[in-house]
Amino acid sequence: MAREVWDNILKQIQTISQPIFSTVNPPATEDEINLLENTLSVHLPIYFRNYLSVCNGQQEQVPFIGYNSFLSIPAIIETWSMMNDLFEEEEQVDWINEDRIKPLIWSKKWIPFTDFEGSTHLILDVDPGKNGVSGQIFKYHSGMSYQKVIANSFEEFSHEIFKRLQANQISYSDGVIAFEDLYFV
Repeated sequence: MAREVWDNILKQIQTISQPIFSTVNPPATEDEINLLENTLSVHLPIYFRNYLSVCNGQQEQVPFIGYNSFLSIPAIIETWSMMNDLFEEEEQVDWINEDRIKPLIWSKKWIPFTDFEGSTHLILDVDPGKNGVSGQIFKYHSGMSYQKVIANSFEEFSHEIFKRLQANQISYSDGVIAFEDLYFV
């Protein structure tokens, strides 16, 4: 099902903006997906694996939806490694109460799959807080100034994108596809 949803998302993107569509990488191989899992020491949710088997991110830092560029597997690994190096010694943040997201500056179980100017990412969270669910998607800003769960799963996230594209609940201006309600800008 994920493959079908992402095939349809890509068809919508191609209709809206050929320049954005032309940055989409070919599908990841099973070996590349396994490399990602092994490097990050996680089991990826099946829906995220299926997404990668349709679209291995983008080859350029061009906004895909909102100002987010979708990362390829090598870029996910690079960003994840950099964040781990930067925040390896950080401990839990005392001034934030744990809810859906663990009160951390960074976790090795957070998988960045989009990027906006190196400071904002959409994260696949495979080790959520006490009220979260494994596989939830949240918006990460460096410094934890603002984090917000935007979907309970990559499946929900994907269906929401497709639903909004299909219903034309978007604007397209200056090479950016944005949702009218700023879903994850």
